[in-house]
Amino acid sequence: MPLLGDWSPEARITTKFGRNILIPFDEAKDKFFSGGALFLDARTPELYEKGHIQGARSLPIGEFDQLADKVFMDFPEATLFVTYCDGGNCVLSAELALRLKEIGYENVRVLHNGWSLWKSHQLPFMGGDEQGN
Repeated sequence: MPLLGDWSPEARITTKFGRNILIPFDEAKDKFFSGGALFLDARTPELYEKGHIQGARSLPIGEFDQLADKVFMDFPEATLFVTYCDGGNCVLSAELALRLKEIGYENVRVLHNGWSLWKSHQLPFMGGDEQGN
C-alpha cells in the first residue's frame, strides 16, 4: 500500500522545524542582491572552500559551538540569516537554523538545496578555481 502525503525534503523540513523556516529561492536571491541577509553555509569547511555563495560565511553545524562567536555574533539580532547546504536530502542547514533559534535569533530561514540551486542559476559565488558573477 502506498504512503499518502508529501514526503519531499521540503515537506519533511517544514514538518520537523516549522512552517516558516524555508525561504523561497526568489526571495533568497532578492535578499542577496539587496544585502538584506547574511548567508551561512552549513557544509564542511572543505566543501565551503570548493565553492560557496558569494559573501557567505562558513558555519558547519559540527563546529557551531567553536565558531559561532567569530561568524555571526557581530550582527544585530534582527539580521536575517539564511542557512544552506547542498542536496535534496541535506538537513544540515535546517539543523543550523534550529541552533540559531535556540540561542535567540528568530529571523532565520533555510534555503533548501541552496548550493545546487545557486550554481544552477549562475548566481555570484566564490571558491575553487572558479568565480561566478
